[in-house]
Amino acid sequence: MKKGLIIIMALVTGLAAFGLCPAFGAQQIPSESWMGVYMTGQKMGYMHMTTERAQFESRDCLRIQSFFRMKMVLLGADVQQDIKTTVYTDEHFAPIFETFNMSSGGSSTTVEARFSDKEIKCKIINAQNTSEKVVPIPDGVSLVGDSMYALGSDKIEIGQKAKMYFFNPLTLGIEPIAVEVLRREEVDVKGVKYNAFVVKNTMPKTGDMTCWQTEDGKLIKSEALLGLTMITESAEEAVAGVDSDYVPPTDLAVLTSVKANIDLPDPRSTKKLVIKLSGKLEPKMGISDKRQQVKWLEESGETKTAEFTIDSGSFDAKNSVTLPVTNSSLSKYLQPTAYLQSDAPEIKAKAAEIVGNEKSAYKAAKKIRAWVSANIKPQADIGIARPSLDVLKMKVGVCRDYAVIFAALARAAGIPTKVVAGIVYMNGSFYYHAWVESYVGEWVVFDATQKTDFVDATHIKFAEGDATDMFEMSPVFGTLKAEIVKYQ
Repeated sequence: MKKGLIIIMALVTGLAAFGLCPAFGAQQIPSESWMGVYMTGQKMGYMHMTTERAQFESRDCLRIQSFFRMKMVLLGADVQQDIKTTVYTDEHFAPIFETFNMSSGGSSTTVEARFSDKEIKCKIINAQNTSEKVVPIPDGVSLVGDSMYALGSDKIEIGQKAKMYFFNPLTLGIEPIAVEVLRREEVDVKGVKYNAFVVKNTMPKTGDMTCWQTEDGKLIKSEALLGLTMITESAEEAVAGVDSDYVPPTDLAVLTSVKANIDLPDPRSTKKLVIKLSGKLEPKMGISDKRQQVKWLEESGETKTAEFTIDSGSFDAKNSVTLPVTNSSLSKYLQPTAYLQSDAPEIKAKAAEIVGNEKSAYKAAKKIRAWVSANIKPQADIGIARPSLDVLKMKVGVCRDYAVIFAALARAAGIPTKVVAGIVYMNGSFYYHAWVESYVGEWVVFDATQKTDFVDATHIKFAEGDATDMFEMSPVFGTLKAEIVKYQ
């Protein structure tokens, strides 16, 4: 199971991509700042941010650039992740063009976004392929590239509130941020005291982030999910312990795992599980279906408690539908997406080769699981989201890559398939994980990181749909507590 438990990396990527942006330093032009990145007091990385006047395609504009490097250990593997972002905006920080590049473990993915009044034209580029997506901008939505502009004034005042929208290069969607100036207080960073405003950002796919900034817009400190903290530092201080004198921090997968109250003796054979989970669970995470039932129990502030009952069940192959599945209500789970490139000739050809003449959707899905499990090899140091063509070409990856290539192949074969994200039990704790569900007469679970078709009941689902929907569960990170009530 080790190869499958790296979904946490994608969510740290998401936080770096749009949660820890140079928004609060952009009021001073030109500007430059360095920040050290810490978790539980340990140095994890750094960020370098600049804002300057520039030209883009002969148009006067602002150029906001950031470089984010994080080094960590995930289940014993050393992982380095680099993220480079360049955003060109107008004088009001409305985006004109953006490039977002993430690289890790020898893989690289670039997202380019060109903005107009009505839509965003996106390109997703890696070494194997370039795909495109057009994102419509809803009526009445004005995008901004800087959250301070959402406050509607250059002067910060306690009590100010605003809601803005931004383009998320990871989910390839438009998402809201609620901004509120809470109070003013003194903050101490490495012995230097600053009189700062406390500004809260609430983002649906990364949770809350609190920032401390000065009146002139300088970002002093920020705190986000997982205890991830950024503080202002000199360039030398920021890179120290990352590019030089590096000491590996605590294993991030272990740090963010959810400790169980009892040890399950044979988790991969668990057929039924009843478990109480408490934390920043959101209603959309309480997914109930034939396999999983969720009952909400209580709520205290931001903490909610729910009881999840999971029955691994079984499926009789005689009840399988035939290929291709043509049910119109399932058509969205057959369509290609930016990361599930099921219409690509290489994906279609490989799916046809794997499935052959098989007409049973269930047996075809089993063939795809067996092929993915046998041919994709674990490489735990890949800490970026990757399209299915890249996974097919390189044949290495982590759990989300296994899920992405399975879903793309299944959709190409005519089997409606979702990417699923949640937690799974291993070695006394629950770890974040990704797998799939395919409709073969009913929704059936498959986990290609395993060697069998049986998927145990410790797979607890929080999100489902496209590959980008895994980010829906990020607010719960670092908040969960688990109590296993009973198991079989």
